[in-house]
Amino acid sequence: MDDREAHREINQLIVVTIGAIIAMIALVVSVYIFFKSSYSFDYRAVSTINIPDYSIQSETRQDVLEVVEQEIKNPGDMYKYTEGAKEPWCADFVSWVYATAGHEFVNPTSGGWRIPGTHTLQEYFKKEGRWHAYDSELPQPGDVVIYRHGIFGEHTNIVVATDYDEILTVGGNENGKIMMHRITYSDTRYGIIGYGTTPEDEED
Repeated sequence: MDDREAHREINQLIVVTIGAIIAMIALVVSVYIFFKSSYSFDYRAVSTINIPDYSIQSETRQDVLEVVEQEIKNPGDMYKYTEGAKEPWCADFVSWVYATAGHEFVNPTSGGWRIPGTHTLQEYFKKEGRWHAYDSELPQPGDVVIYRHGIFGEHTNIVVATDYDEILTVGGNENGKIMMHRITYSDTRYGIIGYGTTPEDEED
């Protein structure tokens, strides 16, 4: 093989490699755009929305919703809910609300009240027999919803009201704050995985 042929093969290899890289970048960008548009939640700042009357709910649900309402009025920063840890804190917020309401979770790994991750939170609800996979039945106020968020992540928050096919939720670590948003439950684009119920549901 002379130098001319060697250079031609090298150039062809470079062209193929560059083409493959461009195709991969295009694929990644397309997937990102698709998921970004699919999970475009209707965020509402909680300071402008009040939780609907929850006096008709069970005592346990009222306990949870009362704490959520307090945090809407006087929200803390991340460290209030994470015991000082710097981490994504949506599950921490849910754990803190339940603990403050007198219905502590038990972390399957540490045994503590704080469950900092959505996967472990789902594991906890399954172990307690309080996990309900996504189906046509709506969660109720006080329940904990877990859903896919973005390409690889998951998110969790607390249901504060339901209205036909819609649920209104409050969660932490939403744009770095405690926020409220509305979800159309039957819309699969929201990626709802399922929800955990309050303790008394399994005791009745």
